[in-house]
Amino acid sequence: MADKVARDGLRHGDAVVVTGAAQGIGRAIALRLARDGARVAAWDIRGDGAEETIRLCRAEGAPDARFDRVDVGDEASVAAAAEAVCAAWGAPYGLVNDAGIYPRAAVLDTDLALWERVIRINLTGQFLCARALGRAMIAAGRGAIVNTASGRALTGAARGAAYAASKGGVLSFTKSLALDWARHGIRVNCIIPGVIETAMPLGDTTVDELRERGSRYPMGRIGEVDDIAGVVAFLLGADAGYMTGQAVAVNGGEIFVP
Repeated sequence: MADKVARDGLRHGDAVVVTGAAQGIGRAIALRLARDGARVAAWDIRGDGAEETIRLCRAEGAPDARFDRVDVGDEASVAAAAEAVCAAWGAPYGLVNDAGIYPRAAVLDTDLALWERVIRINLTGQFLCARALGRAMIAAGRGAIVNTASGRALTGAARGAAYAASKGGVLSFTKSLALDWARHGIRVNCIIPGVIETAMPLGDTTVDELRERGSRYPMGRIGEVDDIAGVVAFLLGADAGYMTGQAVAVNGGEIFVP
């Protein structure tokens, strides 16, 4: 019997905001969505990297891709960027919350300022971006949000308690937002990336050490940025139209999520 349920998903010309788009996973997501026909707004505090992301997005077929300098942990900065995007393009269909930091510090070496900075960027930033853009999404009656958590939310992190706590919060925030906004036609899911060859995991190791670690995973390698970008594209698309409140682990079998 033919499936008669209409599932919403990213359409050609829909706007998507990607935070942390100046490099790494965020850049790969922005490029993938540009190839899929989205209007991409790259939000980041690092101008040079984000401008390069926009140049690459335009080369991929997104001529009106834009960069907004945004500190995701600052309410006024987020609100101003959201207003600018909505004024230019109307309500965005998608939001990908990828901005994050991972300073290494043992608990006894973590002062309150560092703890609060990590929580502010990694967790509060996702709340601020969702809230700022969510009003327009709700008015439009459609949308999809993908938040970025981490395997460290499940396992904890030596010398990374603030990071692990912030990402654990992302898992709970994702579920709560999904419950709040499902009735408005907005789906909210999150990804749990494994070790990906980007600047963040290389903060306290080498490429060779990272790759050797990956050789012990069931799939025999660490991840690449496109491994994550493809799953994000799926979660924004119509094929994921009956998914909300879910956490999808993309980690080569390093961690199995119940």
